[in-house]
Amino acid sequence: MSAVNLINEDEEEREIASQAACALREAFISAAQSGPVMYVKNDTVLLKELNGPPIVIKQLTGRNPELAQRFASRGTFKINRK
Repeated sequence: MSAVNLINEDEEEREIASQAACALREAFISAAQSGPVMYVKNDTVLLKELNGPPIVIKQLTGRNPELAQRFASRGTFKINRK
């Protein structure tokens, strides 16, 4: 593959990811306006009502946040399945 093809593929993937993020954001907003929404933030499951404060449902365990941050700061990883 040439460098130009790799750049074009990277731009296409970025565009697809951006469109997916917009669609998820719009879906979350419409769901939040119609009823309660559950989401995860900082390893905690929260329930959010329309005009109410977030309610903690459960604290997630078994994940090392420091290790996750080290992986996230390194960039993109590809997992090869054998």
